[in-house]
Amino acid sequence: MDNKENMKNLNWIVFILFMIIFLIGADTFLVSPLIPTLSRDFNVTVSQSGLLVIAYSLPYAICGFAFGPLSDKVGRRAMLKWGILAFSIFTLLCGCAWNFGSLFVFRALSGIAAATSPQVWAAIGDIIPFEKRGRVVGVVTAALSISQILGVPLGAFVAGVAGWRFSFYIIGILGAVVTLLIIFSFPIIENSTEQVTKSTPSSNLIHSLKLVLTNKRAVFGLLVTFFMMFASFGMYSFLGAWLSNSFNMSVSAIGTIIVVVGFGNLIGNLSGGLLGDYFGKGRVVIIGLTILAVALSTLPYTSTNISLAIPCILVWLMSAGASLASLNSIISELVPSLRGTVMSLNSSFMYIGTTIGVIVGGNAINKFGYAGLGFVYGISAFTAMIIICYVIKLTSEESKEKVISNRSL
Repeated sequence: MDNKENMKNLNWIVFILFMIIFLIGADTFLVSPLIPTLSRDFNVTVSQSGLLVIAYSLPYAICGFAFGPLSDKVGRRAMLKWGILAFSIFTLLCGCAWNFGSLFVFRALSGIAAATSPQVWAAIGDIIPFEKRGRVVGVVTAALSISQILGVPLGAFVAGVAGWRFSFYIIGILGAVVTLLIIFSFPIIENSTEQVTKSTPSSNLIHSLKLVLTNKRAVFGLLVTFFMMFASFGMYSFLGAWLSNSFNMSVSAIGTIIVVVGFGNLIGNLSGGLLGDYFGKGRVVIIGLTILAVALSTLPYTSTNISLAIPCILVWLMSAGASLASLNSIISELVPSLRGTVMSLNSSFMYIGTTIGVIVGGNAINKFGYAGLGFVYGISAFTAMIIICYVIKLTSEESKEKVISNRSL
């Protein structure tokens, strides 16, 4: 099926891609509320249970370096089909874990399988023209926010009523349904990679990575993702602790606020994609990152007034959501012939940025308090804004050079 035919079935394709991201998002956020229960059931410390987060995220980040080039060779459909199938099996096995070690291994295997999910963004880039891509990326990105708003509370509820194992069973079964949708309804997507593979050995993993990582625009684009995730997800990791420390909130109150302000991220995802298509994706990212930098820097100074803190958090998450939707559209077009490799690396940079952001943020709190945390993350968001300006400048210069070259021919 060619990409013109795919456009006719666009709504159904977008729904499948949406469900993949929702599935992975719900699974990613699932473990956090289960940590106390898992710690008690397996007789391990809370800090040891927390290692389940690393068991999932680290393999995910590492495998992105391999799965992207593989996707550029075998196609998006094959990667998503086998990846989500494996993810479903290993998630079901998480529910069958007989001790903490087995759960740790199955979570790691789930993370490896989930590392195929960035091909969702590559598939969108293959099908949707750049000028219309923002709104589709925004809708699919919103699945991540919805998985946090609905998936996590529902998972915690199921764990409370039927036991934590059923939380994994439900996600595993949902994954099996999504796998069937991919097998029977998701098309084989034509992409420009095939044209490249005829003249260069881009099917080779190392060669594909080299082509991307020696492309100046691609590297700086990935750095935008790194610094943005460093800032936004880094601060998010400490949001609960900050709310508790500043306003003496209970765990349930913090959870309620996080779910409510999560709608800000959802609104940002949806509006950011539309605004990017209408006013320019670069403009949306620049403005969004600037607002994000101000919001993150200001938040610690609202610690005495909850009526100021909540709007500040909402502005932060809305600006981050809007920026991410347009940023993903931009990055998907940096190296179209190796889009799968680029988008997998982009997801890896997200996880790496978040991990390093949390480490640096923890040190900042210990030395300078939450004001220092806001300063560090504000600088990081501002750095991302400066870099995206440079990426846009490089893109403009490259476009002019192509026009001049075509005229000379």
